[in-house]
Parts: sequence; C-alpha cells; structure tokens
Amino acid sequence: MHFASQSDPHSVIASGFRLANYVRLGLGITFTLSVLGNLTEMERIKTYLIQSEILAVGVLIVLGLVGVFLMRGNRTPGHFVRVSAFIDMTMVGLVMMAGSQDGQAEGYNMAVERNLYAVYIIFLISSALLGSARITFLLSVYGSGLFVSAILLVHSMGAEFGTRDNEARMTIGLAPFISAAVFIPVCGGILAAGIRIQQRLSKIAMAGAQENKALVESLQDQQKKIAEYARNLDGATARFQTFIQETTGRIETQAAALEEANAVTEELTASSSQTADTVQSQSRGIEQMATQSTELKGVIASISSANQNLTESSGEALASMETVQSTVEGTTETLGRLESAFSDVSKITEIMNEIAEKTNLLSLNAAIEAARAGDSGRGFAVVADEVSKLADYTGQNVRKIATIVNESMSTIDAARKQSDEAVRQTSTQKERTRNTNQQVEQTSQLLKQQATLLESLIRELETQRGRATAVLNGSREQIDGQKELARTMESLDREITEINEASKGLLSGIEDISQQAANLRNLSES
Repeated sequence: MHFASQSDPHSVIASGFRLANYVRLGLGITFTLSVLGNLTEMERIKTYLIQSEILAVGVLIVLGLVGVFLMRGNRTPGHFVRVSAFIDMTMVGLVMMAGSQDGQAEGYNMAVERNLYAVYIIFLISSALLGSARITFLLSVYGSGLFVSAILLVHSMGAEFGTRDNEARMTIGLAPFISAAVFIPVCGGILAAGIRIQQRLSKIAMAGAQENKALVESLQDQQKKIAEYARNLDGATARFQTFIQETTGRIETQAAALEEANAVTEELTASSSQTADTVQSQSRGIEQMATQSTELKGVIASISSANQNLTESSGEALASMETVQSTVEGTTETLGRLESAFSDVSKITEIMNEIAEKTNLLSLNAAIEAARAGDSGRGFAVVADEVSKLADYTGQNVRKIATIVNESMSTIDAARKQSDEAVRQTSTQKERTRNTNQQVEQTSQLLKQQATLLESLIRELETQRGRATAVLNGSREQIDGQKELARTMESLDREITEINEASKGLLSGIEDISQQAANLRNLSES
C-alpha cells in the first residue's frame, strides 16, 4: 500500500482515512475466513449467530471497497469514514446480541469471548486515525454501550452475574464485565486526549509555516525593490559618466582654444579685434560649462535620492527579519515545552505499565495461594486468573498508547528542527541585508565626495567666467593692456588644465560609483 509522504495537512488526513479503511478490510477478510470455517458445521447455518456474522462480514467488506473507491486520488470523504466507524462498532455489537438469541449456552459463550472484546479495542484504536478526538471518545462510549447491552441481553436469557465465570452454571464474572465496560471509554478518553495534543501541535507547526512563508514573500519584495533601486542608480551613474565625458571634451576644446587665444594675443597689435571676439567666445563657453555643471548637480541629487530609498528599504527589510526571527525563536521555545509535556505523558504510561505488571504479579501470587488452599481456593484462583488477563490487556493498551506518544514526540522533534532551520536562514538573510546597507553607505560617501568636487568645479567656472569678462573689457580699452591680457590668458589656461584634471578625477569617482551600483545589484539578485 502507498501513503502520502507530503507534509501538508490534507495528505496526512487522507493517509489516516486510508489506513483506517485498510484495517476495516483486513478485519473483514479475517472474519470471512472464520465464517467459512463455521459454515462447515451445516446445522449452524440457520442460527442467528452465523447469519449475523455473514451480515457483519459483508458490511465490513462493502464499506472497505466503497472507501477505497471514494478515497482514490488522495480524496478525504470525512462524513463517510466517520459514519463507517460507528457502523463497524455496531456490527460487533450485533454479532454479540445475535449470539444470545441462539440459547443460553451460545449467549454465554459470546459474553465471555475475548476475541470480540479485542475487536472492540482494534476498532477504537483505528478510529484515532480519523484525526477527531470527539469521534474517538463518542465511539468508545457507543462501543461500551453496545458491549453492556449485549451482556445484559445474555443475562436476560438466563445467564447470571457472579464473582467468576462458570461455564457449567453460565455465570458471567462481574468484575471482568465491569472492568471491560469501563476500560473501553477510558481507553477512548486517553486516545482522544492524545489526538487533541497532536492537533494543537499541528496548529503550531502550520502557524510557523505561514510565518515563514510571509517572511520569504517579504524578503522577495524587498529584494525586488533593492534590485530596482540598483538599476536606477546604475542608469543615473551611466548618464552622469556620459555627461562628465562630454564636459571633459568641452574643457579640452576650451583649453585648445585658449592656447590659440594666447598665440593671438602676441599679435594683438594687428588683430586686437580678433582677440576680443575669441575672449568673448571663451566666456560663452565657460558660461555654458557652468550651466551644464548646475545640471550635473541635479543629477547627483537624483542619485542621492535613489540611494536614500535604498537605505530605507534595506532598514525595513532588516527590521522585518529581526521580527520574524524573534517569532520563530518563540515557536521553537513552545515546541520545547510541548516536548517536555509529552515526556511527562511518557512517564505516566510507564507508571501504568508498572501497575499492570504489579497487578499480574499479584494475580500470580493469588493463584499460588489458591493452589495451596486446594478445592476451597478454586474460586479465588478463577478471580486471580481474570485479574491476570485484565492486567495483560491493560499492559498491551498502555504499550500502544506509549507508541502514540513516541510518534508525537518524533513529530515535535521534526517541527523543532524545521524551526531551527528557519532561524538559521533568517540569520543568513539578515547578514546579507546588513552587507547591502554597508554597500549603500559606501555609495552615499562617494556621492558626497562627488558633490563636493562638483561644487568646487562650479565655483571655479564662475571664477573663470569673471576673469574672462574682465579680460574682454580690458582688451577693448587699449592695445597697451595686451601684455597683461596674455598673462591672464596663460593663467586661465593653467586653471582650465587643472579643471580638466579634476574632471578626470571626477570621472574616476563616477566609475567607482558605477562599480558599487553593480555590486549592489548583484547582491540584491543573489
């Protein structure tokens, strides 16, 4: 057979439904073999007992086959499986009641038949696979009621209650009867409590999974925003780099023009008018450079704004991850407390098992004492034997409960490991986000440095524009001032050379910013 291995609740419930249905089919097949063996006794074919057994076997097999059909494709017909569980218990009670209609002897045999009592327990345990504590407890009460009703029906047919079973007198042991009637709902209550604990654990695990999913979605959104800001920063840096290259080219052109103007100044005696025009052209060029530098300042402001958005988004992502990490750690602590609680339950089952063993030992001692007493101790020996049987049944069911507790503790351990893994992944992602913040801060420092260089460039251009204006006015006054003009032009040439060098340094800084933007984009996409 194949059970779903997925960890989602629907698959787990479907697996439990199928397993309970397979238990029903297995019991149906087993009872079929038993009924076929009874059919060899031809005189019993028309008795109520054999007819009820045939009916019960048919109902179990039909329900099992219908369940296989309804549960195909990982389906979960909840109403069908719950009603079927009560029908199973009803069939067992029907067999006991029908046996009592065949006479006192047959009714007494059915009343003391331990196999039917074991079937009650098997159906009750398999009901725990349905995942409903309420159904399990109600089924135990219903089964106990059927058992008591069957025994009372046997009593009404002539069987008596006594201190021990006596087939010759058809006396039903009162102590075993009461113990069995009480043990069935007690066992159902214990199973129901285990199911409730398991359901609470499942809710905690699902809540942790939903929180982890929300964390992943939040981190993905933050990563997309960071990648978008990185692309914007990369584009702005590329435009800035292009602008600097164009400005550098213009500065080199202006430097060449100034060299020509310096050569012309030496011939101002013959061409003072041409010198004035050249100086005026240089003044316009410097003014254009100043205007473009102002535009460059706006580009840097845009880059700073994009970088600020990056910083805020990274801070929000870091805060979200710290919150989720705290939540996951709280889940881990809750799982630890649940594991401690299950350890206490395991201790209780150990105590119950020890009580069963001591009861068995007590019944053995009683049997020994009865043997010593001879004929007068036979009744005591029968009671001791029944107490021993009850102790054996109690021990078996305690071991089954211990198995359920161990499986629950294994589930808690797996959930805690998943929670620890979520904490580890959150810490790793938080470290990456912190690295992103460091990259953004480095980019901010570079932008501040470039803004400082740009402001210095603008001030220098304003200075040079004023100087060019002064030179132009001086050249129009008289030729005698051409020597001073030549010296001024040489100074202007040196200043423009320095500006050109500063522009090259600014271009290098822009390349660094571009590299930082690429690193930031790669980090956000990793």
